[in-house]
Amino acid sequence: MLKHAFVVVGLILGFAGVVHAQALDGPFQVRAVPSLKSKDAIVVSNDGASSTVASPQNGLVCANTYAFASDTGLLLDCCSCPVPANAQFSIAVLSDLLENAKPKPKSVVLKLMATTGTSGVCNATTVGTGSNVFMTGMVSWWKGETPFTPATLSAAELSAVSTQCTTKQPSGRICSSCVPPPA
Repeated sequence: MLKHAFVVVGLILGFAGVVHAQALDGPFQVRAVPSLKSKDAIVVSNDGASSTVASPQNGLVCANTYAFASDTGLLLDCCSCPVPANAQFSIAVLSDLLENAKPKPKSVVLKLMATTGTSGVCNATTVGTGSNVFMTGMVSWWKGETPFTPATLSAAELSAVSTQCTTKQPSGRICSSCVPPPA
């Protein structure tokens, strides 16, 4: 009887771990940063969940990245990071995402939205419109250690973020950390 109890507990804990891991793969993720430092970065990877072709593997994730002032909630800046399946990029927060913010903030709220892009082109200003639809496959960490938190995105939040991003970056911007070096 005790042996069966251990098996049941093990299965429950194992299933909970799988469910938790899947929850980290949501299209909308958030992280508050109370003390921003010069070397801080977001690590974004593509777990390949949206791939439909094995070779060459498809399923590019556009990691649309937004930084908000922690005291006012206003958007400071935004950019997109195209991440191929099974790849990762580090987005430097102060020198890349917030490259135009003056003065540099000491704390921020970061939001990420995973989309397909439009014809393979990422644009943080057009998230949720046309063919730039939400997708799974984005996994993100703060400083490569702490995962972002999956969150629920309302239509009002999506509209506010898109409008503010369009004001900051009218034609969109690729995060410079995410541009691959020339071949």
